Amino acid sequence: MIKTLKNLFKQDKERYTVPRKVQDVIPIRRIWKDGIFLTGGKFAKTYKFTDINYLVASREDKESMFLTYSELLNSLDSGATTKITINNRRLNKANFEQSILMPLRGDFRDEYRREYNQMLLDKATGANGIVQEKYLTISVVKKDIEEARAYFARVGADLISHFSALGSKCTELDAEEKLRVLHDFYRQGEEAAFHFDPQDMMKKGHDFRDYICPDSIEKNSDYLKLGEKFCRVLFLKDYASYIKDSMVTELTDFNRNMMLSIDVVPVPTDEAVREVENRLLGVETNITNWQRRQNANNNFSAVIPYDMELQRKESKEFLDDLTTRDQRMMFGLITMVLCADSKEQLDSDTEAVLSVARKHMCQLATLKFQQLDGLNTVLPIGVRKINAFRTLTTESLAVFIPFKVQEIRDSGGENAISHNLIMCNKANLLNQSAFLLGVPGSGKSFCAKELITFLILNTDDDILICDPEGEFAPLVQALGGDISTIIRMAAGGKDRLNAMYMVDGYGENNPIVEKSQFVMSLVEQIDKNGVGPQQKSIIDRCTALVYQEAQQKGTVATLCDLRDKILEQPEDKAKEIALSLELFTKGSLDIFGHESTVDLDKRIVVFDIRSLGAQLKPTGLLVITDTILNRVTLNWKKGKRTHVFIDEFHVVFENEQSGIFFNSAWRQFRKRGAYPTAITQNVEYLLDSVQASTMLSNSEFVVMLNQAASDRAKLGKLLNISDEQMSYVTN
Repeated sequence: MIKTLKNLFKQDKERYTVPRKVQDVIPIRRIWKDGIFLTGGKFAKTYKFTDINYLVASREDKESMFLTYSELLNSLDSGATTKITINNRRLNKANFEQSILMPLRGDFRDEYRREYNQMLLDKATGANGIVQEKYLTISVVKKDIEEARAYFARVGADLISHFSALGSKCTELDAEEKLRVLHDFYRQGEEAAFHFDPQDMMKKGHDFRDYICPDSIEKNSDYLKLGEKFCRVLFLKDYASYIKDSMVTELTDFNRNMMLSIDVVPVPTDEAVREVENRLLGVETNITNWQRRQNANNNFSAVIPYDMELQRKESKEFLDDLTTRDQRMMFGLITMVLCADSKEQLDSDTEAVLSVARKHMCQLATLKFQQLDGLNTVLPIGVRKINAFRTLTTESLAVFIPFKVQEIRDSGGENAISHNLIMCNKANLLNQSAFLLGVPGSGKSFCAKELITFLILNTDDDILICDPEGEFAPLVQALGGDISTIIRMAAGGKDRLNAMYMVDGYGENNPIVEKSQFVMSLVEQIDKNGVGPQQKSIIDRCTALVYQEAQQKGTVATLCDLRDKILEQPEDKAKEIALSLELFTKGSLDIFGHESTVDLDKRIVVFDIRSLGAQLKPTGLLVITDTILNRVTLNWKKGKRTHVFIDEFHVVFENEQSGIFFNSAWRQFRKRGAYPTAITQNVEYLLDSVQASTMLSNSEFVVMLNQAASDRAKLGKLLNISDEQMSYVTN
């Protein structure tokens, strides 16, 4: 037997003592606050690592992740044993409700809050209420706790750097977190009842195992009963010659509480090479003896038998792997435990898991009369009581890659692969800018309405909506008639907005410069020939004069005042600008030329510009954005958060000046506690504009619904998304 295994079996040898109580079944002897456990003669520490988007990555990315994961396995210390555990556990309903559901507030909107909460609960518990957690446990024989601490500090730093190369975050579990994992497994359904206070425990003379052990354990030949739950431990008995990297994912893809563990025992390379050389020597000796016998029978042309030739070829390949291809020899053991509410359910689940293994040409088998040993082997305690080892190289072991797909889940939709709820708190992102993209009819407006509903029901934040199609007003009226203003912009209408309105603190730098930039954008929207340098100078000069005069008189500056001031200028170009502005001051569209007649101080303000017509929508959008910017600035000074929704966002990037103004507004939104959300269908307009594509690539929250073929390729390139991920927004 190979020396590593001999040492391992010697270290694992323990005297068997008959368990007198349930606590004795848990093989942990001592615990320390930093998460180091003493099990048998070994110290064990557990690390938790996050998932990465492996399943939806492109082939090249998968290969690179696979090789990085192989490097991680290669870095494991040959003096210790490593256990990689995938833990499927049910969402703790009590915790979930506390962190996600909306509290009722005693107003007429409670009816909607109940409905929204019910929808969330149905999604969380109906679709796939399973959370998958992944752990890596290292156990090693050391003289005392100080030596063990020094060892784990070194190994932990190494692990964290290897996982971060994969894009996964690895963190140490302390004693309480590790005990919680065991408690949630042993006492399913009582997750919320876990409480562990070491000071209090020591004062009362309690054992830490009292806090996690099940009420009873009943042993049977092929299953265990933990309290009221049934569980069964299986192990991988027969391995196929070729295994797909999706096998572990498929085995753990059940809507059940279960755990799968991969035990890894690395062998030092020199010892492995010696072992394989001895094997190869044995094979060569057998072949030579066989040839000698044939020659003795005067059979000089005999071909070496196929099995001997195969043994020789495989041994040589193995030796090449170890010596030239940076592979290591490892012993692997795969065990898994299934949990169910009844024996019948357990049997049917077992059959389902066995058939998944058979599909991959592997054979899982139930442990007979070793269920308890098997259970201790699967749990991330750091114990291994089953010795069904298989010799593998690093790459063969890396096939059992534990990664699947990243869950978007803050402490608070549905993932297309894992079918879990997607939850995201924008406040925790690097920036709060958001885009909703999709072809017409793909559900952008519905997605935005869902978000607005949530904000109305569950926050006190202000909400400003630019609504080009008049589709948000009915929702806002139903949910917030008492806290909302709906401004209907139409030629000759009674609702007016002052385009020249400006609060203290407007703009990023000089407010007058920013405002003249806005007026230039406005003129450019009216006159498609653009604004030349002479016009820019005149607008800039007059804007400053108008505000100075308004300040002296104590009045509010309007677009009419600006036009009058431009008419006073001696240049001929001034007459042209004044003529362009006439429509908005003296003409039929004077809704932007005079003082505002609407209440802009309500919590929810909807700007409905459907009646403006296609020609004037871009202009309306521009004035509304400027009004929103003023409101955001006021809220920012009060320390209040504002959510801004702008529909038909692509329209503003059809002109250069309005694009510049919008880009500046977008930056200011972010700096002033506003969460802007742009809703657009024609992504091409955005991607053709350098400013818009920069805004898109710098936004942390992007919702992609069904995309047109031409947009898909550009978006994939801009946001670095693989074809596999893009397939979810195709058709």
